Amino acid sequence: YDQTRGLPDHLMAQLVAALVAELPRRGRCLEIGIGTGRIALPLMEHGVDVVGVDISVEMLRRLRAKSAGREMRIAIADATRLPFADCTFTSAIASHVLHLIPEWKVALEELERVVEPGGVLLASRSANAHAEWQRAVRRHFFDAAGNPAWPPGMSRIDDLDAEMRRRGAEVRVVRDVHNEELVSISELLGALEMGIWSACWAVDEETRRRAAGETREWAKREFGDLDAKRPTRHESDWRAYRLAE
Repeated sequence: YDQTRGLPDHLMAQLVAALVAELPRRGRCLEIGIGTGRIALPLMEHGVDVVGVDISVEMLRRLRAKSAGREMRIAIADATRLPFADCTFTSAIASHVLHLIPEWKVALEELERVVEPGGVLLASRSANAHAEWQRAVRRHFFDAAGNPAWPPGMSRIDDLDAEMRRRGAEVRVVRDVHNEELVSISELLGALEMGIWSACWAVDEETRRRAAGETREWAKREFGDLDAKRPTRHESDWRAYRLAE
């Protein structure tokens, strides 16, 4: 997870600085879907008092291992049924998680309940690829896999913007970072076949293998050398929502 979702150190530093600038200077911050601490640990290094929940025991075990003895206040909990009293936090974070929650609007209601009025919610959708070759390969793979329904939760960050405005929140676009790198089609298809991206989780192993094989044959005809490194660019569409007073 850390290897496939991480950013280079200099970009991570820029992102964390932008997030810290949006958070209140006081109080505790709740992260739902804290995972392995990819966002929480760097924020804590900047003095943010983070409390985290996740439904994955293995993710939290990895977080414990990464925290190197640092005190971590974490719990196994569902984002739609948070085990906290009203107005416990001054801020919250939902990074790359609301698209995985079928009842994502219920999760928002819970966040509004546990974050005090006027508090801040930082949220992002999963990273978007901006290279046409990459989008084309992914489209072909999922077509070959039978176009599984995806995502189970929030589809676009625009949907979250509209929902938060409806709830009376102020919406701000957070300065994002752009991760540019070189990736081959072989590497992309290998990752899809392994199922490391959440969009693949609903596809069984045999279907992934077959879809990857079909896409390799198509990509050879369409693009030629599958091992050639090709430029790609990702960004994550972060937002800061100030809750209604």
